[in-house]
Amino acid sequence: MNMPVAAAGWVSLLAVLAVPLPALAAEAALSPAWFTAATASAPLCAGSGRRVHIGFERAAAAACRIDADGHVHVTIAPENRPINPSPWYGLVLASDAPASTIVTLHYGDSRHRYAPWTAEPGAPAVRLDPQAVTVPTDQHSVTIRLPPARTRLLIAQPPERSDDVLAPFEARVRAGQLIRADAGHSIARRPLAVYLHRPAKARGTIVIITRQHPPETSGPQAFARFTDVLLGPSRAARAFRRRHALMIVPLANPDGFAMGHWRHNLGGVDLNRDWGPFTQPETRALGAAITAEAARGPILAVIDFHSTFRDVVYAPPQPTGADLGEAMLQAITGDLAGADIRIDRAHNPGNGVLKSWARDQFGVGALTWEVGDDSPTTRTNHLATAAAQALMAAAR
Repeated sequence: MNMPVAAAGWVSLLAVLAVPLPALAAEAALSPAWFTAATASAPLCAGSGRRVHIGFERAAAAACRIDADGHVHVTIAPENRPINPSPWYGLVLASDAPASTIVTLHYGDSRHRYAPWTAEPGAPAVRLDPQAVTVPTDQHSVTIRLPPARTRLLIAQPPERSDDVLAPFEARVRAGQLIRADAGHSIARRPLAVYLHRPAKARGTIVIITRQHPPETSGPQAFARFTDVLLGPSRAARAFRRRHALMIVPLANPDGFAMGHWRHNLGGVDLNRDWGPFTQPETRALGAAITAEAARGPILAVIDFHSTFRDVVYAPPQPTGADLGEAMLQAITGDLAGADIRIDRAHNPGNGVLKSWARDQFGVGALTWEVGDDSPTTRTNHLATAAAQALMAAAR
């Protein structure tokens, strides 16, 4: 059936709006072709009929050896030092025949943080049974007993690729809901994707950003639900978008993400300590893009999603004027308290954190929303939904 172009575009947009932004990446099966590509390059080490490969995005292993009995030892090391230790690992273990394997990850003087996930070709990733994971008292290593398989992924969090992170927003670009306007490029020339919603008469712009730190997954999940609600088909969301611009940054550190870094970009810098100094191309470009949006109209809120050991929201001291971020936070204070999530209020000018820079530059109560590594997904989604609804209500 033929239809006018405008009508076809509207039908396309409705289809996109009906599909939520990314669910947990583990829900999608990894194809056999992905494993074939991951193991195509020379192995990091080989022996006893086994090989360790790191030829894929988010892979991370510094060195390895395989004992005569097939026990695999992998050294996990940071991209550089000093660093806030968040030991990330990602590898594919290939075997000549299906066999169970013992893998020990050695962290040096760092401590185990991420419970392991695994996947076989054609199956979704699953978190390993805790009974198969042994962490010694000093936590400087972990020993993992993997079930028999010819090819198996072992990774610190559910597997994702850069394209997976951007795909839902690209779908909204194709449907005409968002505009993609890259802020610039990373050190390795990966684009810094920025997605914009700009109504004709906007009161101002809300900036939403995540993945400054590569391993973090639970915070980006909250970001996904939060943006999904704001971009959704509800009456409140449509009314909100008629009067408010959005600047959405799903992957602020694309190099570190792709390369399986613990914390930093390719320049060895924590990007969330470089807002103000702007020594890195990522922060320079994104800072310039936010400043350019401010020239079009006021920045009304800045919300930066992260992950850490437990949930916490970092906010500035109580502001005196109207502030959408603060109004949102006030509206969900009860939800946060009920989930035993504290609000930590402080402002540290010049410390290089996005929250502080935005506060100094634009006078808005910028927030850093930290989600615990192991926080229940249902709770995270509930709080992110409540926050988005509170933001839309405050913006009426």
